Amino acid sequence: MNFGHWLKSLSGLDHLILLGLYIICIFLSKKSLETMIEYYDEKKNYSEFRVRLRITPSILLSLAFLYSFTIYHVLDAIFHFMP
Repeated sequence: MNFGHWLKSLSGLDHLILLGLYIICIFLSKKSLETMIEYYDEKKNYSEFRVRLRITPSILLSLAFLYSFTIYHVLDAIFHFMP
């Protein structure tokens, strides 16, 4: 079964579960990136010559996808009712 057929076979509740999971993962990725930037700034002693890092949508959503993929597989192994 390919990805398109799998998405069509899901119910509305399944879509909401996956959307909620992805929203939680976006929050986790934002917090992770903010923590990494703060750690970098501390290591550079807040020098005016340090590279100013910012959170871009592409890295935020990519990291959220990796988090959601990992969390989905962990939850799928624990609970067998995951879509």
